[in-house]
Amino acid sequence: MASEKQANKARELYSDLLVKRGAHAIGVADGQRYGKSGFVVVAHVPPHTSPKIPDKLKCDLDGKSFEVDVVTEVTEPFAPE
Repeated sequence: MASEKQANKARELYSDLLVKRGAHAIGVADGQRYGKSGFVVVAHVPPHTSPKIPDKLKCDLDGKSFEVDVVTEVTEPFAPE
């Protein structure tokens, strides 16, 4: 179970990797919405794709190691008007 601070750190450290693997947006959310405890990193992926998004991200913060769950959510990429 990750805290919001830990999930934000994981998002910060791994956002480039998640984009390279197919995510078009990355956020942090309360895991309860996804059936998880604590906070999670949310990787938004386009419909009809098969991105290789990891299930967990490993990080260190304040001298402690932890894992943050990653969930994928299928959403359309933002299109500027």
